[in-house]
Amino acid sequence: MFYLKLAINNVRKSFSNFAPFILASTVMFVMDLILASIVFSPSIDKLKQGAGTTKVFMAIGFFIISLFAVVILVYSYRFLLKQRTKEFGLYEILGLSKSQIARISFYELIILLLATIAIGTVVGFALSKFLYLILVKLIGGNYFGLEFSLQPILVVSIFFLIIFILLIFISNNTIRRNSSLSLLKEESQGEREPKANIIFAILSVILLGLGYYIAVTVQNPIDALTKFFLAVALVIVGTYLFYISFTIWLLKHQKANKKYYYQPKHFITISSMLYRMKQNAVGLANITVLVSMTFVTLAVTVALHTGVKDVIKQTFPDNTTVSATLSGVSKAKAESLISDTAANPTIDITYSSANKIARINPSDEEIKIERSDAKDLEMDYSGVKILNREDLVKIGNDSLADISGDEVIIGSPNGRTSAKSVNWMGQKLVVKDVIKDLKNVTNELSGIKIFYIIFPSKTEMEKYVSIYNQAGKKDGNQPNSDMTINTNAYFNLDDKEFENFSNQLDENLSLSIKNNEVSNSAYENTVSKAEMTSVMKEFTGSFLFIGFTMGLTFILGAGLIIYYKQVSEGAQDKRSYKILQEVGLSKNEVAQTIKSQVMMVFFMPIMMAVVHFAFAFILIKKLLLIFSISNGGQILIVSVLTILVITGIYFLIYKLTSKVYYNIVER
Repeated sequence: MFYLKLAINNVRKSFSNFAPFILASTVMFVMDLILASIVFSPSIDKLKQGAGTTKVFMAIGFFIISLFAVVILVYSYRFLLKQRTKEFGLYEILGLSKSQIARISFYELIILLLATIAIGTVVGFALSKFLYLILVKLIGGNYFGLEFSLQPILVVSIFFLIIFILLIFISNNTIRRNSSLSLLKEESQGEREPKANIIFAILSVILLGLGYYIAVTVQNPIDALTKFFLAVALVIVGTYLFYISFTIWLLKHQKANKKYYYQPKHFITISSMLYRMKQNAVGLANITVLVSMTFVTLAVTVALHTGVKDVIKQTFPDNTTVSATLSGVSKAKAESLISDTAANPTIDITYSSANKIARINPSDEEIKIERSDAKDLEMDYSGVKILNREDLVKIGNDSLADISGDEVIIGSPNGRTSAKSVNWMGQKLVVKDVIKDLKNVTNELSGIKIFYIIFPSKTEMEKYVSIYNQAGKKDGNQPNSDMTINTNAYFNLDDKEFENFSNQLDENLSLSIKNNEVSNSAYENTVSKAEMTSVMKEFTGSFLFIGFTMGLTFILGAGLIIYYKQVSEGAQDKRSYKILQEVGLSKNEVAQTIKSQVMMVFFMPIMMAVVHFAFAFILIKKLLLIFSISNGGQILIVSVLTILVITGIYFLIYKLTSKVYYNIVER
């Protein structure tokens, strides 16, 4: 009981030391509990839509934030231990054994754990209910009551118990490996001035350069998806090496410049930064990585959510609510199958098309269409949409140039081309005109560059598709790599009519296949605007919610690290600046020196994070194309606003924590 009372007394009397750790652990507990409450709540299963996707996203978010919680709590507790090492040393001098000191530390951690669970549960449940309402609104759900259970509390509490057991081991190890004298001195000990490692300094620049190069040279969304994590890994490692080695080399280079170095503000700043740069470097790198992650997470999720309308617009031409694609079915037969359903819709738009994957270099004089598998194309490929002018004019594209025979029109809605001819399986086609957009034509091959090849008529289009497929038979290629002509139809149905339409169309198509009226490989795919809007809102809403949660967690983590740095550096700098004033440095000169160092420590990470994001922007644009988000201007606006908001929050953290630093130094 004596040790328990002593532990309680320590927490109560030294609450200012324990408060940052309690804040960190409670915030992480609350974030985990919010996601766990949604994952395990029966309310999710009562949503009209979104249950499956929402659960998956919440589970992924819970896993990521849980891993982050381990890092933040270990970092926070190590800082708390550093503040209390002198106290532990005094205990040993007064006669307590190391095991008895460890027992006091154990009871303190138990008290902190109980406080975290108690406060975190109350705050977590209150925020869970509020944030659940936002989530339901984002995904377009219809059930707004979040039902609570004990399961999320137990899961999160057990996880935090495991973290605190890890902290107990860290505490015991710190106490047992140090003597009473080293414990007394540890709080005042700074890092030794590190040596400048020119090899690591050069390596940091190389790794950052490679990561940036991958980001800006990525060819298409699939390429971006495969290279994203490699680029991130290179930049993260390069960032840590940059702070640990390159900055030290730069500081020592400045120190070697006597004219620059022997000025009061430069002399103090450079000497101070070099003295403990190893510790600073890791902290600065942590902040940079966290802020960069916040930029990327929020920019991607917000851009994805705001781009839903563009995706729907790309999928459905104006004033239509249903898209029906019949593969391997002629236009006349497709219209007949659609009309034979009970809904009997009036078809507003219909046209024939075929799709092909090909390697196209926009600067080439000739587009080459040949049989090739996706694996032969590697990552450098585009989608080719085969169309005919006859259909396109009927659906509103009457400004297309007149073509005949071996003439074609080419173009691209999201790329560019300067081709003068098309080599179609060895036959040369002359490019009569180059266009950019087509009215009432949607692009099923989203996520990659699309190129149009428009033939004069449906007959000519079918002729060249047949030439392509016949060449495959001669070469022994599989039929599944053949080009298939599709009929794309768009019309209007209300929600009730659409419920039965798809099933009836599928039955009609199956009967036609049975009667040998269409190919055995024919199939249909129908989707309504309401259905797609619901699915997209479910996906992007859940994604935005997780992005907001993780972004908030990352920026809070960065804020905590900044606060710990300010307190630890303030305590160390206090003695240094006192000596400088005693040897003749004025108070104004000390204040300017402090401001110079604080500005360097604070704004280097945010500036480097902005540079990271600037190079990642091209990669982000390519990744968003996977989800058909192609509005570059909108993505840029969202990204700039995200940077401005996070920078504003970061500046607020700077103002608050710098006051702590100044108060300690000037005290």
